[in-house]
Amino acid sequence: MNTPNQERNPEYTFKFILIGNSSTGKTSLLQYFIKQNAKTKVQQTVGVEFASKLIDYKGKKIKLQIWDTAGQERFRSIARTYFKNTIGAIVVYDITNQDSFDALDDWIRDARENGKSELDILVVGNKTDLIDQRVIDKNQAEREMKNKDVLYIETSAVSGENVDQCFQTLIEEICNKIEKGLIENDEFNPQLKNPLKQNLTNKTNNAQTQSQRCNC
Repeated sequence: MNTPNQERNPEYTFKFILIGNSSTGKTSLLQYFIKQNAKTKVQQTVGVEFASKLIDYKGKKIKLQIWDTAGQERFRSIARTYFKNTIGAIVVYDITNQDSFDALDDWIRDARENGKSELDILVVGNKTDLIDQRVIDKNQAEREMKNKDVLYIETSAVSGENVDQCFQTLIEEICNKIEKGLIENDEFNPQLKNPLKQNLTNKTNNAQTQSQRCNC
């Protein structure tokens, strides 16, 4: 029998970071993912903002801790400090803005230099709802991202197209590595990472089980 606390406890906790030039839609993507609706106007991120979400993936409860960083140059050094223990980086560019696409190399380099060695990177071409204003060809972007050895997807924070899939793609990639033993399991399992807490939980569960079996 599961207690309410057991039901809420995630099996894994993954830390993700959103990076990319300003005005590419990073905050809009995050808000759509968290709230499942689009906002007509989103304030520009100043510094770093945080959100979390508990999701189910193949029967596992996974907690995502997501850091949304400002894209302006003056905040780059601040954003770099949030890469510690980050296992997934989502690099967002605007498919209607050439400069944001050209800046991807710098953002990917930042992720690889400051993130974990096992860090997975997903590049997101956002604003597919503005198809008439597209300046970055999708096939070209896919080829270039393949050469950079990063994942690629296109989204719209207005229509919601591929927003959930964006985060699920990274989760799947990370979980596959855990299953193959390429990443240490206990590093992202809050129970295994804290053996004292796990031991206390086990003792509590055992006591509850004995109590339920008692016929007195």
